[in-house]
Amino acid sequence: MAINDLTKFVKQFSELLAVKPSFSAALAEGQKMLSELTANPDWFQPTLAQLILSEAFLQSQFLPIDPNDIQLYHSPDKTFSVRAFIWEPNVCYPIHDHGAWGMIGSLLNQIKETKYQLTADREELTFAELLKTREAVLSPGQTSYVPPLEEGIHQMQCVNKDISVTVHVYGPRVRKGYIQVYNTANKTIQRIYRPALTKKVLAIRTLGSIPETWAKDILHDVLNKNEPDYIKKECQLALKSK
Repeated sequence: MAINDLTKFVKQFSELLAVKPSFSAALAEGQKMLSELTANPDWFQPTLAQLILSEAFLQSQFLPIDPNDIQLYHSPDKTFSVRAFIWEPNVCYPIHDHGAWGMIGSLLNQIKETKYQLTADREELTFAELLKTREAVLSPGQTSYVPPLEEGIHQMQCVNKDISVTVHVYGPRVRKGYIQVYNTANKTIQRIYRPALTKKVLAIRTLGSIPETWAKDILHDVLNKNEPDYIKKECQLALKSK
């Protein structure tokens, strides 16, 4: 049965994962399914309409790291999620990595994907530089794959004046809370968090620039609380900067 809507894709991809194939087999078959789904964008029309016309649907959207990230489906067992990304022309989207493996399919217009790799080991939030390893333009129905963490560094960009839409299928997260953005101009890596966490992280980073003892005391208080590892890491970095 041809996959021409999201419901069919979710059903068949769930059935594929249920038989526990090897990762390479799941990836190969999954990309075929995603290619079918993204060959025709008609099924995406109701989502666009709901984003504009349904306040309830809009409010139901989880606030992700990327503002152009549209949540389409999350599997109950957390084995995969499906999202659409809307890419505007003349917007410079940053080079970034991922907390999970991902399959990418071009749905509307063309999108350029540039892949990178780190050329040297890094310490904390600095690195030597990136090496461009591949550049490809994906047309509707064509797919790509990104592995998690530093192995999946890439950048997405429109290739003309038309808005592009891609559909991404992500596996379970191996790193939660943030993605890393790579700045090739000053050779730094920055952790980017969801909006709900960003204010907290910015406050921690601000404390790291304040020399008074009370700032250090607050950071130690956070370290002694039951906080996620990435929040404690931010505190450690802030203390190190003093």
